[in-house]
Amino acid sequence: MVEEKYFWPHMRKQIAKFVKQCKICQAFKGTSQNSGLYTPLPIPNKPWEDISMDFILGLPVTIRKHDSVFVVVDRFSKMAHFIPCKKTSDASHVADLFFKEIVRLHGIPRTFTSDRDTRFLSHFWRTLWAKLGTSLQFSSAYHPQTDGQTEVVNRSLGNLLRCLAGEKPFQWDLILPQAEFAYNNSVNRTTGKTPFEILYGQSIPHILDRNGLSLPSKVSAEALETFDHIKSVQQQVLEKLRIANVKYKTAADKHRREVVFKEGDMVMAYFRRQRFPVGTFGKLSRKKFGPFRILRKLGTNAYLLDLPNTVGTSPIFNVSDLSLYEGNTGDSVDLETLPLSTPSLNQDDLIEEIVDIKTTKTRHGEHQKFLVKWSNRPLIDCTWIDASELQKRNLELYKRVAKVFSSGDENSPPGGN
Repeated sequence: MVEEKYFWPHMRKQIAKFVKQCKICQAFKGTSQNSGLYTPLPIPNKPWEDISMDFILGLPVTIRKHDSVFVVVDRFSKMAHFIPCKKTSDASHVADLFFKEIVRLHGIPRTFTSDRDTRFLSHFWRTLWAKLGTSLQFSSAYHPQTDGQTEVVNRSLGNLLRCLAGEKPFQWDLILPQAEFAYNNSVNRTTGKTPFEILYGQSIPHILDRNGLSLPSKVSAEALETFDHIKSVQQQVLEKLRIANVKYKTAADKHRREVVFKEGDMVMAYFRRQRFPVGTFGKLSRKKFGPFRILRKLGTNAYLLDLPNTVGTSPIFNVSDLSLYEGNTGDSVDLETLPLSTPSLNQDDLIEEIVDIKTTKTRHGEHQKFLVKWSNRPLIDCTWIDASELQKRNLELYKRVAKVFSSGDENSPPGGN
């Protein structure tokens, strides 16, 4: 349009640069990025040591008043249990179901991986598993991609129920045991074996194996041979999981690009819906805020940003939510448009470590603030707290912090518990 009336040397290049540096365009346009490489969860060492959980909601209410399924998946063998339940079940009832259906068969797990369902965040649930020595791992509210395995199982179960209970949708809970058997007796793409074979070292008989045909009786092997066979199978599965992780990472990284920011870079940050106060996020709300300065890199795909003190959300962002700011590095942040939501904390939340320390100046003097990593919460949920809050939650850690400041070494956070 400009070319129709004007001309000057390098016109196209200069206009493109001007449009690229438009602050309004950077704030309101574009969110989808393929930044950040694939980072899989650690591989478990044995069956039913690390598990993931989720719920399937919104199913037809059956005669037995079930309208949901509690899905529990072993991350090693890929075995799953499908437990019918009610949407209104609280944390104590879910725990009772877990002990009746899972613990009695497989024992107490080492870690749980789940989404941020209110039942999994409740005081009862956290206290119970803390006493039993089980670590709870939650997917981040701002980057919920941790619990992908259970989501895949949920889709598979949905397909099974549609096939098995399609003509009798209000009796799906009667079909659930058959669906579970079919799933656990199917060869998993990652391991190359059925979950039953991984766990028991042999295939589980089908109905066709008991149809009255005169099959030769099988002589059981010696106990030592059986043990060696099971260990051999599990070792093969462990190796297949490692190979599959490398394979999936290679495939995923083909469509991703590694983006690395340096300390001091100015970036625009995409604020997801969860970072806004309830009821303030709208379709026409701006998508990005900034520019903010990067303080340092945390982990593989996380960065600590220098957010204003008035912003209540976590200052740690995933690399996929950041884009390099095009414009003058001295441009200021529009503070009036920033969301002021504060991450909800529970009284029983424990401080795992101190990530960063900063000094803020007010008319009443200087005050120290501490960026803390909460136990059982992802790094991206770190929050700033003041000295009084730190003293109330962890007096021993507060004393170590005071000792660091008294020695003058403020650049070395004292760490965690």
